[in-house]
Amino acid sequence: MLSKLLRGLTQAWLILGLTLLLLLVVDQALRALLPEPQAAAPFDPAATMPDRERAAAVAGDTWIGDYWREHAAARHTAWRSWVYWRREAHAGSLIQVDTHGFRATPPPAQPAQRTLWLFGGSTAWGTGNRDGGTLAAQLQQVYAERSPELGVRVLNFAESGYVSRQSLAAFQSALACASPAADLAVFLDGANDVYASWQARRAGLPQNEDNRRLEFNTARRFSLQLRAWATRLEGIGRLVATPPPALDEVALQALAEDTAAHWALQARQAAAIGALADVPVLALWQPTVFDRASPRADEAAIIGASPAEHVRLQRATRAAVRARLQALPHARDTGDVFDADARPFFFDFVHLSEAGQRLLAERIHAYSVELLRTRPARTFALEGCSDRPLG
Repeated sequence: MLSKLLRGLTQAWLILGLTLLLLLVVDQALRALLPEPQAAAPFDPAATMPDRERAAAVAGDTWIGDYWREHAAARHTAWRSWVYWRREAHAGSLIQVDTHGFRATPPPAQPAQRTLWLFGGSTAWGTGNRDGGTLAAQLQQVYAERSPELGVRVLNFAESGYVSRQSLAAFQSALACASPAADLAVFLDGANDVYASWQARRAGLPQNEDNRRLEFNTARRFSLQLRAWATRLEGIGRLVATPPPALDEVALQALAEDTAAHWALQARQAAAIGALADVPVLALWQPTVFDRASPRADEAAIIGASPAEHVRLQRATRAAVRARLQALPHARDTGDVFDADARPFFFDFVHLSEAGQRLLAERIHAYSVELLRTRPARTFALEGCSDRPLG
């Protein structure tokens, strides 16, 4: 009886394995045979996207290969209320994620007297950067060099994929902790808002929201769960899913305006909540390679190989944001931060080399230093609330 049971289990596993293998083979074949949706057509069909390990922006980073191998090991996430996800703890040589799920910032050399909270997506989190090269770490270093009397430490609340509303939710959760709040909250958002709008063809949703909707609605039906899993494969998804309609100029401009309005609303709400908690807020529209007045080295290829709709939507949304800045005294556009420099800084459309993070940190310091000068010095203990970094 036991022998028959084992043979049956072996056959079941074999059938399951062959089925999965067949699905993967079919998916790869469909990827090759089926055309990409019209919305994914590149800005320049002749352009080739550079490899992220060999892009000109990171050409001198001898550690970059080790970084991406470690990054793959540090990608695991866990469910977190309100924000959907945060990373699981990771202790590596280049990437440290604390037990609360936050990217670690090396502690300042001098005792901290003021705290700056940084919110945003993967650029603020530090994709492509070592712990000491993230925006948070470099902003802390710029403060140590240029305003050492302030004793500023920077805590990194950012997470890959977050849109501005998730940043706002993270801010609200952090303020709900019992220990004292920050002296300043800086939000670096925008690119993920635009990308999510492009995905969903409407503004105001997180990225990949259709996947979560499908997973939730099929949770109690195994056959639908299998279908949901299968359609997550790109080739099969092209076969069974209806591709999004191409955006004409009127629709694209309308979507850009809606996205800009949604981002501005999050910025206003963050400022209002911060005022109630006595935390000044600085909301920044983040730079992308599409913003550069003169792309450098292979940055032009990054733009050319990107979907044309995405390029146009990012640019149109930034223009719509800039038109709203006069009504947002606590907000700034950082899209021009690299225009005066001849070096390449982007290794994809949004992520920065450590040299790029340094320039962005210097700009944020210029925007924020006078706000921090008004804050009294104080002392800090290790954070015990799970909605804040341990630093």
